[in-house]
Amino acid sequence: SQPGVMPRAISELFARSATDHDDYKWRFSLTYVEIYNERVKDLLNPMSGCDLDVREDARKGTHVAGAVEVAVASLQEIMELMNKGNLYRTTEATNCNEVSSRSHAVLQVNCVGVEQYGVEEGAKPKKQKSRLSLIDLAGSERLNKSKVSGQQATEAKLINKSLSSLGDVFQALQTKSAHVPFRNSKLTHLLSDVLGGGAKVLMIVCTSPAASSASETACS
Repeated sequence: SQPGVMPRAISELFARSATDHDDYKWRFSLTYVEIYNERVKDLLNPMSGCDLDVREDARKGTHVAGAVEVAVASLQEIMELMNKGNLYRTTEATNCNEVSSRSHAVLQVNCVGVEQYGVEEGAKPKKQKSRLSLIDLAGSERLNKSKVSGQQATEAKLINKSLSSLGDVFQALQTKSAHVPFRNSKLTHLLSDVLGGGAKVLMIVCTSPAASSASETACS
């Protein structure tokens, strides 16, 4: 009864594609991957392995090679695939969170529109392509507060490193640096088209209201 950001965004996408004044007929497809310990796993086909490559292609843009791309036609289909993928997402209990996400999840809806009105005889219809990327980042947790050790400590360090790499990319873009370090992490490499291209980007930050978390959540 109270859908979150992802379902609302996808619902809006389908609603806009179905308007009468749109001259394009739209097709949609979905990929859903997680980045865990700097390795990429396909959440829709977890048996394909846990170390897929992030590649750049003139036609596809930056993408995960080998990830399953599923055609979808409704919000319900996407939610079913999301729920299926979330069963394979890596989570663990820590001192900070009983169900802590130990990976970054990247859901991407690929949109292809084909012109359907006013096409001259013998001419190819125009195409438009776009992509809606919805990313659930793993939370940053300080080791002395989460009380993790061993493998979980390694996970936490790699999570914090990739989030730091994301911050470095934001800083480089903001200062118009000649070099933007997209390749410093799998997360920023996969999202290089989003962060460095002509995309519109919105970040929603979930912060704790606890006084003990003030030093980690206060904005400078």
